[in-house]
Amino acid sequence: MQNNDFNASGNGSVNGNGNGNGNGKSKQAPPSSNSSNMPSLGMGESRGTGVMSSAQMNADSFSAMQKVLVELRVSRTQGIVGASENVGASIDSFRLDTAYEPVPVAPSSNVVASIMAANEETYIIRGEVEERRIAELEAQPSVVKVYKDTPIAPFNQSVLEKTTYDLVKPMDGKGNCPVGTCDCSPTTAKGTIADVAKYFGVDQIWAAGFKGQGIVVGVVDGGITAEGRPVDPFEGIRRIPNVIGGPAQDWGTKARSWGEHGNMCATDILGMAPEAKLYDCRIAGGDSISNALAVFQWAINQHRIDGTPHILSNSWGIYQKSWDEFYATNADHPFTRKVVEAINEGIIMLFAAGNCGGTCPADRCGGDIGSGKSIWGANGHPLVMTVGAVNKDEQFVGYSSQGPATLDPNKPDFCSVTHFRGYFGSDNGTSAACPIAAGVAALFTQAKPGITQEEMKDLFKQTAKNIGEPGFDQNTGAGILQPKVAFDKLNPQLPRWSEWESLGGNAFSAPGAVSLGEKRLNIFAIGGDSAVYEKTWDGTTWTEWESLSGFSLSAPAAISPTPNRIDTFTIGKQRQIQRLSCSDTSWGACEWENLGGFCKQGVAVSGWGTRQDVFTVGADNAVYQMTWDGSTWSNWTSLGGLALSAPSSVSWGENRIDLFVRSGDHAIYHKYWNGQVWSDWVSLGGLWLYAPSVTSWGKNRLDVFAVGTDNAVYRKYSDGVTWSSWENIGGTAISAPAATSQGSNKLDVFIVGGNNAVYKKSLS
Repeated sequence: MQNNDFNASGNGSVNGNGNGNGNGKSKQAPPSSNSSNMPSLGMGESRGTGVMSSAQMNADSFSAMQKVLVELRVSRTQGIVGASENVGASIDSFRLDTAYEPVPVAPSSNVVASIMAANEETYIIRGEVEERRIAELEAQPSVVKVYKDTPIAPFNQSVLEKTTYDLVKPMDGKGNCPVGTCDCSPTTAKGTIADVAKYFGVDQIWAAGFKGQGIVVGVVDGGITAEGRPVDPFEGIRRIPNVIGGPAQDWGTKARSWGEHGNMCATDILGMAPEAKLYDCRIAGGDSISNALAVFQWAINQHRIDGTPHILSNSWGIYQKSWDEFYATNADHPFTRKVVEAINEGIIMLFAAGNCGGTCPADRCGGDIGSGKSIWGANGHPLVMTVGAVNKDEQFVGYSSQGPATLDPNKPDFCSVTHFRGYFGSDNGTSAACPIAAGVAALFTQAKPGITQEEMKDLFKQTAKNIGEPGFDQNTGAGILQPKVAFDKLNPQLPRWSEWESLGGNAFSAPGAVSLGEKRLNIFAIGGDSAVYEKTWDGTTWTEWESLSGFSLSAPAAISPTPNRIDTFTIGKQRQIQRLSCSDTSWGACEWENLGGFCKQGVAVSGWGTRQDVFTVGADNAVYQMTWDGSTWSNWTSLGGLALSAPSSVSWGENRIDLFVRSGDHAIYHKYWNGQVWSDWVSLGGLWLYAPSVTSWGKNRLDVFAVGTDNAVYRKYSDGVTWSSWENIGGTAISAPAATSQGSNKLDVFIVGGNNAVYKKSLS
């Protein structure tokens, strides 16, 4: 959290109802676990002298007014509308907030038996009443309990803009630091968010293909200004990508009321899980826990619709017990019950520990600092993941709140990293540590769909790095989060990229490659004499390079139509396609044949069964296709396009061809055939030096490789629904890549390096 504030607020912008969907349009919420319906009160409608709109909530009609949450017992036959209107009818100072949609909650422990026996359910409504009459309101037959609408502290924007200002007093941290030397300088960044990813080994998890794709994280915070959304004029200019919705109709448009704290949290999540999507679960505005309650209900409803959000990240809470002693110390508070309900629904839940650690606490903490007096309410519930803070140099952050929490003696659970350059010059507080951990959680949720809260928390704690006394301690919990260690324990068999390996040779073209099945690879390249050379791997060893004679003007392409047979294609002296069809053990007995055509660029081949489709680039820079049906070749057919390099093609099944080229803008373009018609050309973007290469290990799976302007190799893959972002897999290439697959989750990529040797990198 920026400048070491651990904050939250309520949100009138939730529209009081929690019934928005990801695109901002109204959506019918499904029934809750304890309610058959959630009727509206008719937002803003007057229903008598005891009913008021939210705009009237601050009216000074009565002295010593207290904003409250009222837990009602409601007959399933009567419904919440009637019950809400009747409550407080005899108390003229009670004002019902009609803009707040009643929130169903599981009954508190002391009334659950009677509620069930009476065929009733319980709801939370919001209102205002004279403080002296709270007991009178609570005594009504339909009222279970009246709760203070707990204040939750937002950021002060003026503080945020003072980039050199520390909310905790800077110090060397040596005095009363409980773990080594503490870091008490939140505005002094210790590296970047990229450094955090490297420290955690998250970059290695990305390389295994896990970047949060398909995972949605709800950022319960002060709001996000999202790319593609119209923002208020007073908002800052920075925009956050990957935001897809939220409970409020105006999601993605506001962040400034909490000093862009929500933007910081969103950025930190994406720093660990760059392909995750985000919900803007804004709770700023009103600054009370009632708005968090409404947002959590929306999240539960949305999760029942489509399984999202998968994760909720919460970098907010209360600083002192005096803000609301009941919420701080009692697990029966309705919001805490709602948190438990969300976890039981399958939502992964993380809360920041807070910024009231004993060494250098935030000013807002008052006297509630240090061990046993700094983790309050839901932030320390036994079921949630409570996240403390260290920096990447493994120094304990001196303001990180210390256990025991009031609801669990074994808190915090573990520590994540803060004090790094991210959205701000220094993303800090446990507010930054929590979304970092939430981003890591997104990777694990992708890697193991259906992973539970308990499973993930146990895994993170078991693999944490202890920097204090052996075992659990109330400063760092189990220790520092170690994502790569945890990932390897979760999925020891997941595919991983090897290092680049030299296969020698003296290649003067891009390589070609083909697999004849598991543990069978053949690669091809053009030597200095323009002849084609071949090298074979049998699963154990590589052969030496062998000349296949011929004369080639292009990189080779190859296909294996039957076991032990390989068809190799190049462009010959007259710029015509030539083919060598032979067993891979008897190259010397086979002759090159001329297939005709006039080729300006290289050649590609794909097929299934006896069918083969050959592609090349003609004199007009269009892509051309010729097909072998098992007995004869077709004529050349133009597929259009503007190709600056050789094409690449693959067939992942019968009647499917995917074709890729580098076009005039140096981006890669994709076109596919579905057995009847060709699609249009679609750009995959990028700026590339050479032709692309594509391979597939199964239905709907495509892996595309290309060389960037930095000469590194990049990978982009599709599951048939969405494309990943481009992933840098390294290397220094002076040629187009070649790629093939030996089976599921197995990829082999070949390039020519700066010394003209062929290099190989494998995912397995």
